[in-house]
Amino acid sequence: MSSEVLRAISIFFLSATKLLWAPGTAVASGLTFWETVVITSLGGMAGVLFFYYFGHMVFVAFDNWKAKRRKKIVEKKVFTRKNRMVVNVKSKFGIIGLTFLTPCIISIPIGCVIAAKFYFNNRLTLPLLLVFTVVWSFILSFFSFYVKQMLFS
Repeated sequence: MSSEVLRAISIFFLSATKLLWAPGTAVASGLTFWETVVITSLGGMAGVLFFYYFGHMVFVAFDNWKAKRRKKIVEKKVFTRKNRMVVNVKSKFGIIGLTFLTPCIISIPIGCVIAAKFYFNNRLTLPLLLVFTVVWSFILSFFSFYVKQMLFS
């Protein structure tokens, strides 16, 4: 395999997990602006699809396991600091805030798992995650090329 293909594949997988670092890496490796946008967008979208549905499958399996276990043991609900924080973030930001922050700030795996947990039945969740992934990819690619022009021109 040629080095260009390996470079594109590595940037694809980097953008599937942490989109914030992928455009800068693509620029540093010598890709053009549009190559960077396309590869990071496709990688981010693949990561969103994988982690969104994988997260949903994990939560369904966990709920089934918990339901079987609950028949044997009656559990008392415990509200921990973590539970309160998750509910607080969900109520403050909502679906738009979560899907906007996921690709860049939160990271695709964590944000998609949270979205699958709380918003899987909402039809807008997956399209919003995909759209904001492309938007962030474009913004970060533009910023990376702008910084490269400022530093090396």
